[in-house]
Amino acid sequence: MTFTVFGTGAVGAYYGGRLAEAGNTVHFLARSDYSEIRKSGLEITSPRGDMHLNDVSVFNRAEDIPPSDAVLISLKTTGNAGLKEKIAPLIHKDTALIVLQNGLSMEQEFQEWFPDNPVLGGMCFICSRKTGPGTIEHQDYGLITLGALDPKQNPLRDETGRIMEAAGIPVTIVEDLHEARWRKLLWNIPYNGLSVVLDSSTDKIMSHPSSRGLIKTLMEEVIEGAAACGCTIEAEAVEKMMIFTDKMIPYEPSMKLDYKNGREMEIEYMYDRPLAEAAIKGATLKSISMLRDQLKFIQSSYLGN
Repeated sequence: MTFTVFGTGAVGAYYGGRLAEAGNTVHFLARSDYSEIRKSGLEITSPRGDMHLNDVSVFNRAEDIPPSDAVLISLKTTGNAGLKEKIAPLIHKDTALIVLQNGLSMEQEFQEWFPDNPVLGGMCFICSRKTGPGTIEHQDYGLITLGALDPKQNPLRDETGRIMEAAGIPVTIVEDLHEARWRKLLWNIPYNGLSVVLDSSTDKIMSHPSSRGLIKTLMEEVIEGAAACGCTIEAEAVEKMMIFTDKMIPYEPSMKLDYKNGREMEIEYMYDRPLAEAAIKGATLKSISMLRDQLKFIQSSYLGN
């Protein structure tokens, strides 16, 4: 398979870099980093092995990129407005869209835009950050949970998973993409939001009984919302996820970094859409709603919206 990375940031550059290092053809679409990547390549530091990719196939216009078998969509959902037109030049007959974004219902959106193309969803469990133009620091983890929106695309899902595994990217294959999205929200909803509201990294949030209690309450509401939407997440998942986070290196989630840098936060796809889906099924998730409203207030203080 050949790949195009749409969103050469902390996530896209890392996964695209691994695929390229393993010998796959990978094209990168870059905006602000284009000149630096073209000149000096991609520099990725990682506990799993540092990478420096020279002669990177990098472009600053989607129209100039050769057709590829799959497009890795790794930009944040705050960029999804107007994305259909921006990504259209990359979508050819049989081009697969692999959505590596946080939140809910993105795959359905891409399928509506491109009804004749296969759509996969990937939940990325990774600690990674961009430290400069063309420079990525991979800190921990890297698992992708991969599912197909349409079961007819399961063979493509499996083949993509095999290629990623061969490139050193751990992959878990799932049969129910919708449930997998809710399971990812089990971490994203509490830790992303509270890292902003409490102005803390994950280790500080987990170090105090009061904030640990907030995490537990929010996770239990995610399970409640998932159940209302037909997705079963076992109660034991709460404790497992908290133990997982206890072992994690001190980490500032992506929403905290957006807040610190005065950028729009991924509130719509990570909070508004799950809350709306649950509400249609009769579930009122009060703690998650309160956290969402706090985030909107905080964002309005620096963006004015």
